[in-house]
Amino acid sequence: MSALRTAALRANAARAAVPAGARSYATPSAAFSTADANGIKVASQDDGAQTSSISLVIKAGSRYEPAPGVAHVLSNSLFKATETRSQIRLVREAEALGGVLSSSLSREHLVLTAEFLKGDEAFFAEVLGDAIARAKFLPHEYTEEVVPQVQAEYEQSLRDLNVYAFDLAHQLAFRKGLGNSLFASPHVAVDQQAAVSFAKSAFTPANVAAFGSNIDSGKLAALVKDFVNLPAGGASSISTPQSQYYGGEVRVPASARVARDQLVLAFKGAARSEVDYSVLAFLLGGEPSVKWGQGASPLSKLARGSASAQAFNLAYSDAGLFGISVSAPTHEVADVATKAVAELKQVAQGVNGDALKQAVNKAKFAAAAAYETRVGQVQLVGEQVATDGQAPSLEEVFVKLDKVSAESLAKAAKAALASKPTTVAVGDTHALPYSDALGL
Repeated sequence: MSALRTAALRANAARAAVPAGARSYATPSAAFSTADANGIKVASQDDGAQTSSISLVIKAGSRYEPAPGVAHVLSNSLFKATETRSQIRLVREAEALGGVLSSSLSREHLVLTAEFLKGDEAFFAEVLGDAIARAKFLPHEYTEEVVPQVQAEYEQSLRDLNVYAFDLAHQLAFRKGLGNSLFASPHVAVDQQAAVSFAKSAFTPANVAAFGSNIDSGKLAALVKDFVNLPAGGASSISTPQSQYYGGEVRVPASARVARDQLVLAFKGAARSEVDYSVLAFLLGGEPSVKWGQGASPLSKLARGSASAQAFNLAYSDAGLFGISVSAPTHEVADVATKAVAELKQVAQGVNGDALKQAVNKAKFAAAAAYETRVGQVQLVGEQVATDGQAPSLEEVFVKLDKVSAESLAKAAKAALASKPTTVAVGDTHALPYSDALGL
């Protein structure tokens, strides 16, 4: 999975992100458990399916990169030649077993994943171990494969207004750290040695977690001990200061002719351990639950034709970004955005009990549904294990959601509106509204 696809997934589906809690949890379909393998945190579950997967979740997202674009380059430099096998041998052997290898990059984590038929876990555990412990990082691979792929993903991000706008929003809201772009820009060259040095500092046991889907926890721990041989080390050497929210405004012409402009109105949110902003995003909504219906949430009622507004909540380990994304033809953006802001202000004045119950139920469904997909499990369980060694408890999340009140939602909305807005307008900058024209 490319960094672009990951960015789009997180921008569009972030409302499903909910915090973690207990050390293990049980549902009718899965029971996760945790272990330690030579300092590497391990979590897994076995649900009896015919396919399995192993993901290495590494504290090496763009937030931690030492220079712009290094994390993006590193994510495209893996699954190539190692001390064990050449790249072409890796491809042939993986395909012979029907397996799939992929990598994804977020602001806090780099994730390497192997998906395969159950029974082939030893081979793919070895491949994952080789990728982070024995990669050669050959110069010709960097020049001929890594650089073109990185440039292609960067250019594609510019053409996807949603991805581009959210990347800019993070840069404004947090500046460095969480504000680092997910993409390496051709305007700032990344030296290959910088990526190699970043890999050496990040690929240590304290920064890595192994997450397995449909694989016995004892077996996964044993495989990690056998194949993921990283240099022994104490505390993590990868760190950034506590995130600080700034806010700001930027207006950027679209790089190509587009049917709809993009306007992101973001505010200071909260870390993933808090659930109020997640519920608030569902309360405002914007996406109908029935294909042919307009939807009953306040923002979904604003949709008309190709114009829409949707609330989002992007939560990280120590900070968050909450807000509303508007996508509409240029002449409709201001009207839709003004009405969306008015809905947020209305919530700050008070929340109806039925609306609260509906939002909590939607948040529960999103959390439960995420746990039933491998991508969701990696994001909600794997990344939490990498952060603090704890396997999230779905039951505890439900308990937290049940504690959300009308008062706490109104308080969250007021706090968001009290922060300096982060406004990103992409499209016809001569016609798109400024934040102060929207009542902010």
